[in-house]
Amino acid sequence: MQSRMREMPEEVSRLFIGIRPDARTQQFLDGLTSQAKRELGPDKRDRIRWTSHANRHLTLAFLGETPDALIPRIEAKLAQIADKLPPFCARVVSLNPFPQRRSSLLAAELLTNPDLDKLHQQCRELMMELSMKPEGASYRPHITLARNRRGFARLEPVMLDYTMPLNNLVLYQSHMAPGGSQYLPLFEALLEDAQP
Repeated sequence: MQSRMREMPEEVSRLFIGIRPDARTQQFLDGLTSQAKRELGPDKRDRIRWTSHANRHLTLAFLGETPDALIPRIEAKLAQIADKLPPFCARVVSLNPFPQRRSSLLAAELLTNPDLDKLHQQCRELMMELSMKPEGASYRPHITLARNRRGFARLEPVMLDYTMPLNNLVLYQSHMAPGGSQYLPLFEALLEDAQP
């Protein structure tokens, strides 16, 4: 009698590529969060989930459910990208509901620039090399500071002018948790000449 071996399911992880804010930017974002909390008042019914320091990031590419077997290739490619790009900066220009006035996210939005566009494009090319389909929407760089099902329409947008240094590439793994997703850095590569 011939027995059939049951195939083991392929291990997958929910992944994305992002940039980790430096300590000075975290302090700036803390100030924005405090300001928003004051303006929104007590959180009695809204159930606002504020983004922790560990979860704050600037997304470059969302990979989604990815076979774990591909992680070493992704890490190697990110290291190659980082080796060829010097650190650069981008401007944080507003705090507002994102991507629209009635959206459930509150975000610090950045103005894109040629360096950031180039980095984003290289992450898209990495995905295509791995036969993944990049997101079709135009790239609007932002850092999510809070989530609320009721949205943040009552919070007036705030115009900003803060220069954020961008000097790293991080591969994050997203884990579902009772209080919301938690993001675990799996790999980090510093852009050329960037200091830890």
